[in-house]
Amino acid sequence: MAIKELIEARWKAIICGLIALVLVEVSTATYGLFKSALNTSNMQQLPQFLQQQMQQMTGSYDLYVWGNWFAKNGPEIMVIMAIVLGAGLIAGEVNKGTIFFLLGKPISRERVLLIKYAISALILLAISAISCIALLVTAAIAGHPQNIGGVVISTFLLWLGVLFGLGLALLFSVFFKDALWPLICALVITLLTVIPSFIPDWGAWNLISYWSNQAVYMGQGFPAKEFAICLVAAVVPLILALALFRKRAF
Repeated sequence: MAIKELIEARWKAIICGLIALVLVEVSTATYGLFKSALNTSNMQQLPQFLQQQMQQMTGSYDLYVWGNWFAKNGPEIMVIMAIVLGAGLIAGEVNKGTIFFLLGKPISRERVLLIKYAISALILLAISAISCIALLVTAAIAGHPQNIGGVVISTFLLWLGVLFGLGLALLFSVFFKDALWPLICALVITLLTVIPSFIPDWGAWNLISYWSNQAVYMGQGFPAKEFAICLVAAVVPLILALALFRKRAF
């Protein structure tokens, strides 16, 4: 069954992996170009607050890479990948009529669901690992070697965080019979978790903010709190999906 899941997800994995690699390269190889652009006359015409933000971002190569990949591009593309992978795990089988074949096998429903979930999670982990290696290599070639421990921990934390999106998509995939609705619902709920960041004193409720930690990336600490929150956020929708799948009639 695991091989079947890998075969079915191979093109999604390849496309997602290529997109992630491109964004990593953009995040690590454009520092010089972006910094040079700040000195052009066109950039000087931008509002002062935008100029200040850009200057802060280009204050150091490490900060630029972290801000582009771990604080922006990484979470955005990885959570979309997770939701795309999870949306069709059960709904796709129902839509094709193969769900009866799966449930007719001499294995429990829990095992069926966990195998499908695990394969998607491993694909995301592989993409995260490849992106991590690409980041380290490109930064070293550019003459700005990064803190390996900080990059590895930040990559694992990002992967753990996006499992929230995978779990949500899986939960809705059990509930709906079409893969489109799980995709939409998981995306909407994930976007809603960002809303607290725009409300004063509510920033701690912004779940996605725990997927990245600047101090850890710089090698200045270990994100125990962030790991705990991301782990709980990943496990809860998976448990709900298991409970629903046990009772769901197909």
